[in-house]
Amino acid sequence: MSNRLQKIQGEKLLYINEDGVYFLRKRGNGIDTDVSLDTTRKSKAVEARDAYLASRVASKVGIAFEPNDRSRQVTVAEAIKRYREDGYPDKKGNPRQAGPHLRCETDACDTLLSFFKSDLVDHLHQDILDRYHAWRKRNIAKGSGNRTTDLELNTLSNALNWAIRKRLIRHNPITKRIRYHSSITAKHCKSMAPANADELHVIAGKLFQDHRSETLAWQALFEGATGLRSNEVVAMRMDARPDEPGGLTGNSLCVRRSKKAGRDNPYVEVRLELQQLLEAHKAWHDKRYPESPWFFPGRDKKDDRPISKGALTQALHRLFKDKTIPKKFTSHGLRAFYVLVRRSNGISDSQIAWEINHVGGVATLEKVYGGVPPHWLQGNGPKLGFIPRKEPAWKILEKTEDGNAKLNGAPVTVPRGLERNTCGLARR
Repeated sequence: MSNRLQKIQGEKLLYINEDGVYFLRKRGNGIDTDVSLDTTRKSKAVEARDAYLASRVASKVGIAFEPNDRSRQVTVAEAIKRYREDGYPDKKGNPRQAGPHLRCETDACDTLLSFFKSDLVDHLHQDILDRYHAWRKRNIAKGSGNRTTDLELNTLSNALNWAIRKRLIRHNPITKRIRYHSSITAKHCKSMAPANADELHVIAGKLFQDHRSETLAWQALFEGATGLRSNEVVAMRMDARPDEPGGLTGNSLCVRRSKKAGRDNPYVEVRLELQQLLEAHKAWHDKRYPESPWFFPGRDKKDDRPISKGALTQALHRLFKDKTIPKKFTSHGLRAFYVLVRRSNGISDSQIAWEINHVGGVATLEKVYGGVPPHWLQGNGPKLGFIPRKEPAWKILEKTEDGNAKLNGAPVTVPRGLERNTCGLARR
């Protein structure tokens, strides 16, 4: 018992601390501990004490659980550590494989353990979660902390569900918790997207101006022209087989989707504009990174690794912060740009959802990327493209003193008459 707790005279098992908060001393079955009752009112403390004593009596006649049972004294930290030791199991009980979800669970558990020390699972309630939320907002490095808190409490709930499965605890007390993040106030990627191809290529042109960010410029153009996620793009290889990310089969570019891989669309159609982009990119790659197998190599040529999936958004944020570009763009906003262009050409949301592997389907496509003007669906949209009518951004790399566009000794062009669904790239 803490020296700061004083016994309440005439009241069995009740103590009070210097702040006036009442505590209940639990004894029996090897238990001898003081538990805060989270109240400064004696009447409530007495009521809680009486309920505790009543439950002990009821357990002896078989009509309730023994409150001092060891299975009801598991701490939150113990449940999290068991979840971690067992490999962050999924709903089927299988340890999670390496990937974004595993990294998120690992990081969340580390953060949760920094807050939850000796709190018992049986005593978890919304007020404690509110305290965690307030603590997280004070310690968050980026953002408001609302969405981050919700995700970390999701991990905590996963850990508690696993503890139930392993018979450490009997129930999950936070299944009906309040969420702190609101989708109403969320800023969707549609607001972080270029308005047209001219704006996309202005952004890429700014990145092309510094040789250290050339790879990021190509990544931005590819994401805008394919709707791929960052981790899907950076996984592509120049030496890929036809059935591997980056491999070509006729007019189809193979990709490895990051969500719902079992029902994904494993190919991107290589239409004329993407064909032009692939040709120009290959010429650049042969000159700058001839030994790298990656579509988008990292800056360290000796490292032989692709660029980080978060590097593009960070670079775009720096450009916005330096007032080099007029608004804030993100890597995921380029996915919204792809949706905008396809919609402007009269393509249905169901088709677009399949093309970008949007697992929520049509039901959530409008919520995330905005609505579609009715006349666009009737073929009267602006018919936007992925390459501007003027010179594309990569021409910045090709300019020579005499004004000719050359890279690697030869002009980068697409032969006239190339059919929209034809792909004739020469691969190493």
